[in-house]
Amino acid sequence: MDKLQQLSNIRAEEVNISKITDFFETIKSVKNINIEGAENHIVKSDNLREDKVVHCNPEEKALIMENFPAKQGTYLVVPKVIQ
Repeated sequence: MDKLQQLSNIRAEEVNISKITDFFETIKSVKNINIEGAENHIVKSDNLREDKVVHCNPEEKALIMENFPAKQGTYLVVPKVIQ
């Protein structure tokens, strides 16, 4: 149960396993429909854009840094996405 909560980022006193498994069964039952043009939405490593640094003026940067909830030096701290 703890691992399931950790993976799903669920925090609750009681987790209803049957609702979770029903949800995944619903997802499994979805039919894969071939939609014309849908292949264009697949991200491929050969069509990624180059990263570009966009500079802002010092006032904007100071305002962002001042209002961001968590900082570490000059970096903005965000929640970890990949475990």
